[in-house]
Amino acid sequence: MIKTFLFDLDGTLIQTTEIIIDTFKITFEKFFPQLKLSESEYSNLLGQTLWKTFEFYADETTNIDEVVQYYRMLSNQKIEEGLHAYPGAVEMLQYLKKKGCKVGVVTSKMRKIATYHLELTGLLPYIDHIIGYEDVNLHKPSPEPILKALTEMNARAKTTVYVGDHENDIIAAKKAGVFACAVTYSARLEEMLSYQPEYVIDELENIKDFI
Repeated sequence: MIKTFLFDLDGTLIQTTEIIIDTFKITFEKFFPQLKLSESEYSNLLGQTLWKTFEFYADETTNIDEVVQYYRMLSNQKIEEGLHAYPGAVEMLQYLKKKGCKVGVVTSKMRKIATYHLELTGLLPYIDHIIGYEDVNLHKPSPEPILKALTEMNARAKTTVYVGDHENDIIAAKKAGVFACAVTYSARLEEMLSYQPEYVIDELENIKDFI
């Protein structure tokens, strides 16, 4: 029986995928106009930290902090214009809490930003713990963020599932020894399935079937 439910945030609980990709496109046009990324390459960025993403494409003249600051400014503007949880997210989290389950978010976002986005979408009251960018040294696909969540939440790997929308989520879950769950509304479904997650769900309401 699953007793602890860990979730990725962007593209899993909250509908930020389009916002993130649009923001990346505008940022790349401004700072890296010579680059022409494919849609698949843009969707792959969903599973990376901002610094890792921009450092990969930067040269010695690039001010990474400036690029990240611009990205965040633009992203925050778009988010304030309208950020929503995925359908069924609130109801699913309410159900998990009613059943006495532990619920956590493991994200590559700064914890303060993740907390704010959970608050904006009405999900924060149902989250017991958040592991953010600054809480670990290594990020997904490293298992470190999930392992830290297990430790701080006093949870056991064999009764924990991690739900995500990117192959890095599935890889990290496998390495951490927890069950991996992929959401089919992801832009990276084919890549996730290649790592054989134990669970695949079409909508968040399906999480209720894990109990």
